[in-house]
Amino acid sequence: MRKIKIAALSLCFILLLGTVINTAADIVQKKGSIKFYSQFWQNPEEYDVWFMGTSRVYFSIQPMELWNRYGIRSYNLGSSGSSIPQVYWTLMCALEYSEPQVVVLDTFNIHLQVKYQRPGKMVHTGIDEIPLSAMKIKGVCDMFDTWEERFEYLCGFSIYHNRWEELTSEDFNVTVLETKGARFQDKIVDNSDYRMIGKEDMSAADTVGFLYLEKIIAECQKRGIRLILTELPFCGDKDKQRAMNAVPQVAEEHGLTCLNMMYEEGLLDKGTDFGDNVHVNLFGAEKITDYVGNYLSEHCNLADYRDSAEIAAKWNADYEKYLQRRTVEMRDAGTVKSYVQWLADDRYVCYMYQGKEPDGLLERELAKLDNITYISREEAKERLGEEIKGDYVFLVENHSGEILDKAVFQKGKRL
Repeated sequence: MRKIKIAALSLCFILLLGTVINTAADIVQKKGSIKFYSQFWQNPEEYDVWFMGTSRVYFSIQPMELWNRYGIRSYNLGSSGSSIPQVYWTLMCALEYSEPQVVVLDTFNIHLQVKYQRPGKMVHTGIDEIPLSAMKIKGVCDMFDTWEERFEYLCGFSIYHNRWEELTSEDFNVTVLETKGARFQDKIVDNSDYRMIGKEDMSAADTVGFLYLEKIIAECQKRGIRLILTELPFCGDKDKQRAMNAVPQVAEEHGLTCLNMMYEEGLLDKGTDFGDNVHVNLFGAEKITDYVGNYLSEHCNLADYRDSAEIAAKWNADYEKYLQRRTVEMRDAGTVKSYVQWLADDRYVCYMYQGKEPDGLLERELAKLDNITYISREEAKERLGEEIKGDYVFLVENHSGEILDKAVFQKGKRL
């Protein structure tokens, strides 16, 4: 009897210790993975389309806009620095819970001869929120060579346990963003002088990236999942371009669609639609999201769930939260060049006073907007309710006349 009592107490202690460690691990874990991917892993069967790839994907494609315009239920699983092997194992883990109708994979980093690009924070953000399973263990063991590395990605507490002094209120009350994994880039650079190499200039399809692309193709075809490969536009490394130029050929060999946007004439304006040489900004994301949405709607036989009252009620509620997030991000834009990108939205009515003529990138940004009414200094003063102290004043409303923001910029910076 005494032995049974001791065994029962030991079991209770182990369970209590496990609960304490698990709770502590949740608290000290960095929250990027939770903020962007927890919504997917809680209910992966809800999404008919999965977008996969690097940060280029999560800056380029906005699932909530696809919902609003096409009734498509999708999730953006793009993750910073993802290699094709990391995408493969993320896909394999997700397929344990659900099967989408369509997987859209951007093939950036197909040139890599390694299974992961850079260890650390970026890989953790993409992997941490994946539930622990035999498949996740298999994937981590495949990607990393030593058990020290593997343990880091299977038990985050092993590296996060010393974060106690860094903790903020966000660690105890995580805000899960209603963007379905997407993010916003409101920087702007002028890449208009950049020249692409020719489509025919390609490298051999013999890298580790291509090896795992073949695995992804085989898995999707085995399961009857429509796989669409994409080549999102960028203005950078020619070796990466040469590898990506081989992808359409691989797609053709397997009877797949490749949306090669790198060479899509007129899709993007290199002078205004990029935040750097690799990622598009809000101007570019608007165009790419619509391009991809059109293709999915016309060619993939996806249901338009806006006609389903129960589903539409939930997704419309999420969409309202998404719009609120966009408004918050707009208010946080610290420069006039970033701010103007947020105004390129027909949901806004904008009034602007300019104390001096814009030039350069700002002039080109403003030329893209057709929802701005220019007002006098006196009217701006009246609407703002105070003296005008800046070069530019913006007053932003929705179509119901509700004021969403008042912004004043002096020397390019928000006051």
